[in-house]
Amino acid sequence: MGKLGVSLMLMGLLILTPVLAAAELRIGVVDNLDIMSNSSEGKRVLENLRKKGEELGRPIQQRQQDFAKMMAEAEKQAAVMKEDARKRKEEELSKKFEEIKRQESEAQKQFAQYEEQQRGPLIQKMIQAVDAVAKENKLDLVLSKTTSGLLFMDPKFDYTEKVRSKFGR
Repeated sequence: MGKLGVSLMLMGLLILTPVLAAAELRIGVVDNLDIMSNSSEGKRVLENLRKKGEELGRPIQQRQQDFAKMMAEAEKQAAVMKEDARKRKEEELSKKFEEIKRQESEAQKQFAQYEEQQRGPLIQKMIQAVDAVAKENKLDLVLSKTTSGLLFMDPKFDYTEKVRSKFGR
């Protein structure tokens, strides 16, 4: 075999190497969002988040309603108010509006921290369940069915029920 033959054979091997390596890759897919949201623990976390959202939102909604009433009253009185009184009222309303926005931002921040605190243990438990199933089934790669951008898969790659049994119902 000449240099050309050896070169062609080497190129062929280089081209086939990734194909052969991919053939050995074991992939699994898990619907982790379904597992977490339908488990008793996940439902408890969602309920806690709903309650916290209401708790944080209620006072802000009341302030927004009060502000709307103040705005309506100011609009009614604007025509009969003196210029300096109207400007003071506008400044007062502006400050009130900014305060409400600051409180909304603070409530969102508190909710995000609470959500992280509530979901953290659930996510850790999911990671442990996926890890256990991946090791038991000698999987090289596990993708999330809902967040991976996966549009189609052969059902033989779906390990959701195995992970669900490790995670708990």
